[in-house]
This record gives sequence, structure tokens and C-alpha cells, in this order.
Amino acid sequence: MLMLGLRPGEVLGLTWSDLDLKCRRLQVSRSLKRERGELRLGEPKTKRSRRALVLPAPVVKSLRAHRRRQVQERIAAGPEWRDLDRVFPSTVGTLIDSSNFRRNLSTVTICAGLGHWHPHELRHSAASLLSACGVRLEEIADVLGHSSTRMTGDVYRHAVVPAVAAGARPMEQLFDTD
Repeated sequence: MLMLGLRPGEVLGLTWSDLDLKCRRLQVSRSLKRERGELRLGEPKTKRSRRALVLPAPVVKSLRAHRRRQVQERIAAGPEWRDLDRVFPSTVGTLIDSSNFRRNLSTVTICAGLGHWHPHELRHSAASLLSACGVRLEEIADVLGHSSTRMTGDVYRHAVVPAVAAGARPMEQLFDTD
């Protein structure tokens, strides 16, 4: 989620068939939602949310290791395993409720000494880090699946280094005494 800016429902809706680890591509084509008290797979949040993303090399490496661990989980679960092709299933292969996902993420971040993190903070951090690296706002909006840059710029992108540098260079050029 941090490296791709995926929504929690998009992550929980992923299947292994949505991934091409060799070509380093991920297809966002569905999202897990709670409707009328039940978990359901459905369309992503918006039309622009349906997107293909290139996977960063560390994500590919992590997913390959995750898949190997998942094979072991499948063996441990035995006949209780439900093969739904989920990338992030429960311990028996079924859909994970987003509240359990939030709790598990918080446990991991607290144990890592980072404090409590909510899944959406990973999405916001992805936008902020991409911006800090000089990625254009339009491209960040495409990665996040936003239909415009307004939401990306106003809500998701936060200054990583709180310093405004836009005026320094022009002033140095105007008042350069060397």
C-alpha cells in the first residue's frame, strides 16, 4: 500500500491472477467492500480506479516471499483452506474483513516502533513521498486512481520536508554578488 498507494479495499480485493510478477504489473479491477453487513467484491471506487500499475522491484520481491509463505499456510490449513486466489486472504483462504486488516496493520506498526497507523495513512504517505521525489501531481493522481488532481493535491499530498524553497534560487540569482 505504501509503494503503490492502493486503497485498503483494492488490496483486499487482489487475486494472484491480477498480478504478473515477471512483467512487474498489477491490475486493479475490483475492491472488497462491506455492504449490508456482508463482505462483497465489487467495482473499484471510481472509473479511474480501474488501473494497471508497474510494481516496484521491492514489492515484487515481497510478493514472491509472501506467496511462498501462503503455500505453507495452505498446507497448514488442510481441507479448511478455500482457494479463492486471494493475495491477502484469511488463515483459511477466505476474504479478510477490513476491520481485522486495520487491527493487524496497527499491531505491526506498533511492534515496529512506529505507533498506530491506519491503512489510509499508507496511501497518503505514498502520495507525499512521490511528490517529494518530484513526481508530477497528474502522475500521482493516476497512480492513486483519482479522477482529477484536486483530491490528490488537497487531501493526499503532504509536505515531507516542511520547507518552501521556491523563492531561494531566484533571490540568489538576483542578489548574487560573486
